[in-house]
Amino acid sequence: MTWIAVEDPGQAPESAAPPRAPRERPAPRRAAGDVLAKGSLYIEASLGRDRRKEQSLFVLHRRAGIKSHVSVQLGANGTVVFGRRLGRARLQVVLNTDSAQLEGVVRLTVSWDTAARRGLLSVENVALGTLVQKDFADPLPLLHSDIARLNARGDDVSFAPALRCVSLSDRLEPVGISPSFAAGTPLRTPRGYRPVEDLCPGDTVLTTDGHEKTVCWVGAREVPARGRFRPIRLHAPYFGLLRDVVVAPEQRLALRGSEVEYLFGEEAVLVEAHELLNSAFAAAEPAGPTIRYHQVLLDRHELLDVAGAGLESLFVGHLRDMPDVLATTVLGNVAPEQLPRHKKLAYPALRDYEAVTLRAALLNR
Repeated sequence: MTWIAVEDPGQAPESAAPPRAPRERPAPRRAAGDVLAKGSLYIEASLGRDRRKEQSLFVLHRRAGIKSHVSVQLGANGTVVFGRRLGRARLQVVLNTDSAQLEGVVRLTVSWDTAARRGLLSVENVALGTLVQKDFADPLPLLHSDIARLNARGDDVSFAPALRCVSLSDRLEPVGISPSFAAGTPLRTPRGYRPVEDLCPGDTVLTTDGHEKTVCWVGAREVPARGRFRPIRLHAPYFGLLRDVVVAPEQRLALRGSEVEYLFGEEAVLVEAHELLNSAFAAAEPAGPTIRYHQVLLDRHELLDVAGAGLESLFVGHLRDMPDVLATTVLGNVAPEQLPRHKKLAYPALRDYEAVTLRAALLNR
């Protein structure tokens, strides 16, 4: 995957900052002429539960030269509207969701392939784990001059306060489930710890209870290192870690102990890594504009022995029964019949408010 623009709307434009070394950016790759005929626009936003009014998340509106307009808007009733104008051509795509779908951290991806005359608008709710999509025909390409304005944070580009990341890729980016181990993450195998990126389908890994499991699939994905893709370092010796590991914010790990048993009546619970930030347990990891994550898929959802701690393998649920959705994910090149069905998680996963309670209990030990 090639990301040609990665923006953090929460960071001030360089022109407004004191002189400093240029910010690292992905290098644009020019297509024929000024047209990006295939690509993806990725937007991440943190939306409050009290949102009642319509709002524009992102607008790019250029009048110089060829008139070009790109916008993503949210309706009060849960609709998502993608608008695109290029010269006299116009396109509007409306995706109907519901208000709950547009609460919390939301990812919106617009992908287009003008040669195939197909586009796709996807909306993911991170906390709910839901994905809503709409195909559309005859998408309009983006211009490289538009990308230059986005990178320069021109006056013709506006970001809503809720935005956490705006990025552009020159590929059709997958959506939904995503790998979550940084390169070099050690997974225990019968022959010792091996970096996750060195594993292949058919290899054997060990779970935290010592069982050998055969790897069904190994995959990787490059993503913007911003928002809920920004890497997190889990610190040893907490959670049994023999060394620090770097993971995606949504990577879940197993927590055990008297606090877990008292609060939830469970032997172990799963907590997302980002819930442990701002403590001795974890910290945000410095990164460039993008990061490559890896993951393994097993026949069941399991706790992998990752540097001595229990971190989850990829959970796919019943994705194999939804071939249209499967085709748009990182597993899109895998035949449905080759994928397992995951009926349940290895242990219960905590919701955000439950994780906050457990984190407080652990810090008060």
